[in-house]
Amino acid sequence: MPLKNHFRHQLYHANEPTAPWRIIEANYPAQPETEAFQSQHSQFATRANEYVDAIWFVHGTFAGNDALGWFGQLERLIPAAGPALKNLGKKLTDLLAGDSGNFPPAFVDLFQLQLETRRFVWSGENTHSGRCKAAIELLDELLQRVHDEPKVMLWGHSHAGNVAALITNLLGAEDWVRDKFLDLVEPLFPVRDDRMCALSRVRAAIESGAADELQLDIVNFGAPISYGWDTAGYRNLLHVVNHIPQAGQPDWLCPIVAAGKNLRDGVQGDMVQILGVTGSDFLPWLLNQSTRSVETKLHQFLAPDCSRRDWWSRASLGMRVADEGETVLVSYDNTDGHASQTVGHSVYTKPEWLGFHLELVRQVWD
Repeated sequence: MPLKNHFRHQLYHANEPTAPWRIIEANYPAQPETEAFQSQHSQFATRANEYVDAIWFVHGTFAGNDALGWFGQLERLIPAAGPALKNLGKKLTDLLAGDSGNFPPAFVDLFQLQLETRRFVWSGENTHSGRCKAAIELLDELLQRVHDEPKVMLWGHSHAGNVAALITNLLGAEDWVRDKFLDLVEPLFPVRDDRMCALSRVRAAIESGAADELQLDIVNFGAPISYGWDTAGYRNLLHVVNHIPQAGQPDWLCPIVAAGKNLRDGVQGDMVQILGVTGSDFLPWLLNQSTRSVETKLHQFLAPDCSRRDWWSRASLGMRVADEGETVLVSYDNTDGHASQTVGHSVYTKPEWLGFHLELVRQVWD
């Protein structure tokens, strides 16, 4: 995507990608308790300490604290109940999901770096409004620390990649476009007791120029093709996708017509990355008219050419490669079964594969 992308959506097509991409085979890696893993970890830590001040782990859809949006709706009526319910929601998610498509504390603890490592928790809602609210809240937290931690890596799973894409547009857009976006999401940030909310703090930081200090290295694991990126909003951008080329098809695609068996056994790569394209979003909680109105306006702003009715035509293309950044299509050794777990969408967050991912991500700074 270009400079001044202005929240323009990714195009869907079957053409050979213009952005850099490659296919690699991944053998079963060294495990965390081994000397080989410690060597990989040491090399990663050396580079990370040189290039970034902090690493933030951002989960994807359904791995958050309010995936259905119910707690957020209740919070509008009983503000004091929201934080407690959301905290409980995330604890339950960590307990039930573990490291399947999620970054539990135990996963983050494996990094043991000198720099800061943090988890960012958002609702996990499968909506434009959920992701937009997460983008504002994450950017707010980053900007509150920008003077001490200007160089940050975002390590994201699934739709966390599209949260990051929105952040790059917020950082790179011209004022009039950014203001239009912020005005659209403003109803998602009610201000109570005259306290400044995340949205107001982000506006102030951008207007003061504080946001210009932020330098982002972004790594996405299994991010569905959706929002476009603004080149001015990041320093490095890497996409990692679980993929097995299909016989008779271009290596950069996984068309569902040609690989229908994927839907049954999930052994041909990450199907969630394909099925999660724009149009697959849930409708916001049906009893809340305000949220439904925001969702409709955001869809018109972010994806005006992507009718929900045409979701299948977009998904069936099987796009793997984004138009921005470098994409690495990985054929994972499935000896341990993780490459096919959750229809191929969980291998990225498994500690058993962390050694391989550390080596892959380290190359971002080479």
